[in-house]
Order: sequence, then structure tokens, then C-alpha cells
Amino acid sequence: MCGLKEEIRAGNNMRTTFWTDMPKLHQPITIHVKSPRSNLQLSRFDTLKTDVENPEVSDPDVSLVNSFNPATDSFHASIRPIILLANCFSMLPVSGVNSPDASYLKFTWRSPKLLYTIASFLGSTVMTVFNILQFANTGFNSIKTTSLVFYGTSLIASLLFMKLAKLWPCLALTWEKLEREFMFRHRKVSRLSLAGRFKLITAIVMILALIEHTLSILKGFSYATTCAKYRGDSDIVAEYFESQFPQVFSRKTYSLWKAILVDTVNILSTFSWNFVDLFLILVSMALADQFQQLNSRLNSVKGKTMPDWWWAEARNDYNHLAGLTRRVDSHISAIVFLSFATDLYFICIQLLFSFNLQRSHIQKIYFCFSFGFLLTRTTAVSLYAASVNDESRLPAPILYSVSSASYSTEVMRFLTQVTTDNISLTGMKFFSVTRGLVLTIAGTIVTYELVLVQINNIQQTVQSNITNICEVEDEQLYNNGSSVLL
Repeated sequence: MCGLKEEIRAGNNMRTTFWTDMPKLHQPITIHVKSPRSNLQLSRFDTLKTDVENPEVSDPDVSLVNSFNPATDSFHASIRPIILLANCFSMLPVSGVNSPDASYLKFTWRSPKLLYTIASFLGSTVMTVFNILQFANTGFNSIKTTSLVFYGTSLIASLLFMKLAKLWPCLALTWEKLEREFMFRHRKVSRLSLAGRFKLITAIVMILALIEHTLSILKGFSYATTCAKYRGDSDIVAEYFESQFPQVFSRKTYSLWKAILVDTVNILSTFSWNFVDLFLILVSMALADQFQQLNSRLNSVKGKTMPDWWWAEARNDYNHLAGLTRRVDSHISAIVFLSFATDLYFICIQLLFSFNLQRSHIQKIYFCFSFGFLLTRTTAVSLYAASVNDESRLPAPILYSVSSASYSTEVMRFLTQVTTDNISLTGMKFFSVTRGLVLTIAGTIVTYELVLVQINNIQQTVQSNITNICEVEDEQLYNNGSSVLL
């Protein structure tokens, strides 16, 4: 399907200049040759073919080329800075991201980005193994499993995004073809461009994640300072790393280079944990934006008498968007499942931590901010992903209002599809992300929290009698468990 990239790329600048042999006409004659890229518009990608020609435009090739600039208007151009940011943290190793359009994207096993991703993957694997060994030696405890789940999530996320990187060039090219086909008849709904909204959401999420990580470091150093004074140790940095990563330095002797490697893996894992949710928000926003443009076009003719061909064209546009949504879901459904599973787990664990005595102001500030950020991020993922399903159902009221004079077989087929077809992102087909899922998640959190409170033996009276947090190992694990989240 994507084996025509070289032909597409060569067609971008296909312009041949000849000099005529006629005397007195010594000037260049420029002959414009039709770009092979234009062949993509209505014939490439079998899943997006249309069986209805648009009578509004006499020359669709010219109109599409003049109205659509993939370097600025495409989904590829909008998400380009975010992918570059992800590459810096070993995520989504796709080559050709800086290209003007999606036809230059490719995945290669010899890319330095992929080597960087593999190195990060190995680091997460080592940390996961250390956590498994610690877990096997110390026994089951809901707090001790936090670090294991955290690095295990990073490990799985690296695999899923590496798999997605192989499929991303074809997906981006298909998406760009759809945008090119829709651009000349679908108007933009938002005043702020999709790229601008992507940058805004990314900036907000990354800044909040940086604040949370900074608070985590401050909390860790506060704990390390207290323990260093209690034990008469002057090396606070060593105390910090030994207390925050006991699964490593309880088995290996501490050295600065080991600490730097461990902290690097921790930072990369932290980014991947946040990027999973951010990526789902951005992809959901882009899909919903496509449906919003179609809905805007439908709203513009509400109550008007439209010909049968117009409704056939609108229905085919809807079919194209439904096909794109299913294709995107087939690529990212495992990422959706991972996101909801890990966010649900960490919300329950954070609630469980709330029953423990918070000993210092920095611990209280960190806990409140971290828990609030986690809830906000989970809610944002749920609502943005659910907006795809919401927007896909909005044509129904418009179709119900079609007058009897305009009602036809195409309108009936369109209405049947809108009301019966479930267009949404899913978590590996186990659940569909709809607006009602938010309430379901809330009920699940309450249920599992009651179970965790019962099976986890939290001794409030014992902790309240401890005079120094360095007196027990479990308190060290508690601090590590909460800080390792970010």
C-alpha cells in the first residue's frame, strides 16, 4: 500500500524545462507535468476509495493541490514536533519526521533512533528484573509492587511504540490522503490550527509532568537529608539514590556512574508513562477534528433541500472517516488498554497511600499534586478519546430533520449507519471508549479501593509511633514507591 513513496516524492517537483528550436523565441517554455501524487487522491488506498464523483469541482486535481499544503495543513505536520520530542526520549523511532509530507516517513532497523529505543528498552528491562528480584525476596505488598508496575509499563510501552513505528508511515500517508480529499469541501471549525492545539496540550502536560518530577526529587532529597543526619552520613547524594532505588543498590554497591544510569532510565520511563496518555489525547483530538469538519458541513445545510448526490457524497465522507478510525484503532488499541490499565492501578495505589501518615509538608504537596495530575490526565484521555464517538453520532439529529422532499435512499442509508455503527477507539476490543466509560472507571476505582484497603495491612498506629522515618525499611519502600511514579 505504501510502496509508491518514491514515485510520490519524485512527483512533487516534476517540472521539465525545454528550449525551443524556433528562431526569435529564445526563452524557456515550462511544461507542467501532472504529479503522480495526484493519482493518490481518488485511486490509492482501497479502503478509502470513493464511488461518488464531486460535481461541484470541475478539476478536482487542481483544486486539491491548490487548497491543501501537506507541509502545514496535514496531521503529519501537526504532530511532527511531538514525534521529534518523543524521539528525544527514545519513543516512536520513525525516520523522515522533518519531511514536508508523510510520503518521506519510513521505518528502518538501521536507524540511530531505533538503537536509542533499544538501549532504553534494555534499561527498562534491567530495572524490571531488579524489581522482580526484590519482589520475590521481600514478599507481596501493594506498595512494593508500584515500582515493578511502573518499569513494566515503560517496558511494554517501548514495545508497543516500536511496533507502531513500523506502521506509522502507511498510517500517516493514508491520513494525509484523506485530508487532501476532504480539504476542498470541509472547512476548519476551530480558529486555532490543529498544530497549535497540539503544541498547547503538549506544553501543558509536559510542564505539569516536570513540576511533578521536581517535587518528587525534592521529596526524595528531604527524606535523604533526614536519614543522613540520623545515621551520621555526610553523602546525601548517595543516600538519595540508595533510598529511592533500593531494588538496585541493595544488591549492587553504590557508585555515581551507576546512579546516573539508573536515574536516566527512570527519567525515560517517566516520560514514556506520560507520553502514552499525551499521544492518545492528540490522536483522539485529530480524529474528532475530522468528524467536526464533516458535522459543520452538515449543519450548514440543516433544513435545506439538498440533491441526492450531495447526501451520497456526505455519506461516503462519513464512511472514509469511519474506516480511518477503525484503522487507527487497530494500531493503537493495545496502547489504549495499557493507558487505562496503568492509570487505574496508580489511582488506586495513590488512594491507598493517602491512608498513610504524610510526615512532611513536601510529602503532602507532592502527594496532592501528583494525585491531582494523575486524575486530570486520566479524565482528559477518557474525554478526548470519547469525543471521537460523540462526534460520530452528531449527524443523526441533522438527518432526522431532513424534509420529506429531500428524504431519499442515501439519507436513509446514512442515518442507519450513524445510529447503528459504533465508531470509537477501543482497548484491544475489550471496551469502547465512550463518555459513559468515565463513570464506569469511577465505580471501578471505588470497588478496587475497598479491596486494596482490606488486603493491605496498614498499621496506622505503628507508623504514628515511629520517631524517625529511617527506623523501618517499609517506610523507605513507601517513599520509593510514591516517588518512583515520577
